[in-house]
Amino acid sequence: MERYFKRRFASTTSSSDNVGSSISRDVDNSKESELQDILANLIADLGLRPQMLDYDPNIRDEVRRVYLQKGPCQPKDHTFPQTDLSAYDRRFNIKWFDEFDWLEYSISKDAAFCLYCYLFKSNFRIGQGCSNAFTEICFRNWKKKDKIRQHVGPVRTSLDCVRFLLRQGLPFRGHDESDTSSNKRNYLELLQFFADYDEKVNTIVLENAPGNLKLIAPTIQKYIVNACATETIKKIIKDMDALVVVAKGNADIATFFTSCNSLVNIVGVSCKRCDMLRDQLQKDIKESLEKDTVPTGRGLNQETCLKHPGDTHWNSHYGILLSIISMFKSAVKVLKLIIEDGSTDNLGEANRSLGEIKSFEFVFHLFFIRSILGATNDLSQALEKKTKILGMQ
Repeated sequence: MERYFKRRFASTTSSSDNVGSSISRDVDNSKESELQDILANLIADLGLRPQMLDYDPNIRDEVRRVYLQKGPCQPKDHTFPQTDLSAYDRRFNIKWFDEFDWLEYSISKDAAFCLYCYLFKSNFRIGQGCSNAFTEICFRNWKKKDKIRQHVGPVRTSLDCVRFLLRQGLPFRGHDESDTSSNKRNYLELLQFFADYDEKVNTIVLENAPGNLKLIAPTIQKYIVNACATETIKKIIKDMDALVVVAKGNADIATFFTSCNSLVNIVGVSCKRCDMLRDQLQKDIKESLEKDTVPTGRGLNQETCLKHPGDTHWNSHYGILLSIISMFKSAVKVLKLIIEDGSTDNLGEANRSLGEIKSFEFVFHLFFIRSILGATNDLSQALEKKTKILGMQ
């Protein structure tokens, strides 16, 4: 229970401690109010914003979070002014907003910037004369669209490697990725392959990349994979008509639990069939012990039976899933015996149930829902205990 909620203890502090804590709360409330004022009045135009280094280090992450939630400043209704470039009038192309989701436009400076460089580049400061046009220098060379694409740098190639490996289900790393290794495994070898066949890529990856932008460290690879997984989940959820919050409201899940109930009812309808299941389970356990395919120890491999789920307790559903998994082989054999007998009233139901539980959909849902309910089972049981008192600060 303590994993989910912190225990509250009775206060034994003196009055002086209460006064001190009251003052501390007032100071914290004042700082929180000041922070909320800053976050509520953040300037959208990058040309007018305070630089990230000008913010207090203690609130920079909060500022970054708000700007990320708002997204880049892209005034699509703005009439972009023309600029004389090599005897031709050029101006910012509004279509670039759709092509480059990191691109920002400053109306005050008539220039383009990179949102992520503003937020995270440690030395970002407009006007310091850096070689990167999308950070310190204002980008206004509207006839050089390729410069916008080049600003992404080696990240695009690295992401292409990640996409390929994830799509093919291939491992990233090997046991030896040193410079002297003849095979650095999939990720580094694929990145080197891109570099060998494209000189532009070769100039910005691996040894030619800045020390903090190689993107080859194992931790960085894990971050990229996790980001891909997060975006994939978001895409799946977005494509769904509605996110199912209550499992029973989903037709597939409801059908699955109906199949579970049917299996329990058929196999456990009478004492005779319960005995058949118990005998078959004993035979299967004995066979597994002889083949040394199951763990042995005190309290393991005990006699059990298929549990009946309750209508209101989800932990009872978790119990029935565990019992079906542990007794699946025995339950299948009992259903076959019922079908072979051919003289029972449940012959048709047994035949249908056997087909259902041997299907891929049933087995997939069985283990999938087991993993979901298993994550919340401890909390569910703890909340059902009458001795638990939950307190909120």
